[in-house]
Amino acid sequence: MKFFNTLVILLSIGSLASCVEHEVIPAPKPEVDLNAAFSGQLEGAQYELIQDVNGYYCDPTQAKEILPTPQPSTVTYYSAIRSSSQLDFIQIGLGKLSFNADNDIDPSLEQFTSFFNSNTTPMYSTAAESGVEIIFRDAQGNIWTSMEVTGEPQDFQFTSLVQESDEEGDYMKFTAIFNVSLFDDVANPTDTIVFENASFEGYFER
Repeated sequence: MKFFNTLVILLSIGSLASCVEHEVIPAPKPEVDLNAAFSGQLEGAQYELIQDVNGYYCDPTQAKEILPTPQPSTVTYYSAIRSSSQLDFIQIGLGKLSFNADNDIDPSLEQFTSFFNSNTTPMYSTAAESGVEIIFRDAQGNIWTSMEVTGEPQDFQFTSLVQESDEEGDYMKFTAIFNVSLFDDVANPTDTIVFENASFEGYFER
C-alpha cells in the first residue's frame, strides 16, 4: 500500500510537470542599422554633426505632388541631420522621382532603388527640382542654400548607396561627399559660405 501511494504521488508530479507551458521566445525582428554623421571644412574650420551627440538624429522626409493620371505624380526625398536642442542642421534634397499614384501613394521599392542608383552624381538644382539641393542652418539661425550656378567650383557624389528594409520601412542608406558654396538668398545673394571636403552619412526613406 505504501508503494502504491508513493507511485501515485510520483505519477501526479510527473503529470503536473508535463502540463507546464514552455515559454516561446520569438525570433528577433530584423532591424536596419541606421547611422548619421556629417563633417567638413566650413570656411576652413572643422565642423561636424554626429548622431546621438547633442541630440542630433537623422530625419528623412518627402515632399509629394499627387496628380491624377495621365499626369505623373512626383516625390522629392530629403535627409537632414538635426537636433531638438541645437539650431544647426544640414539637409540634402534630391528630386524628382515620377510615378503613378493610382497604384500607390508611394513609388514602388524598385522605382525608389532605381532612382537613387541612377543619380550617383546629380547636378545642383534649385529646390531639388531636377538634382540635389543642400540647405544649412548655422548656430545663429541663418539659412544657407546651394545654387545651380555659382561661378565657383562645386561637386556632389554618392559614394555609397545601400537599400535595406525592415518592418518599419524601406531605406536608402548613403554616404555623399561634396564641395559647395551656400548663399544667404538664392534670388538675390549678398553673402556666401563654403563647405569643403564634406561628407554626409544618412538615409532616405521610401
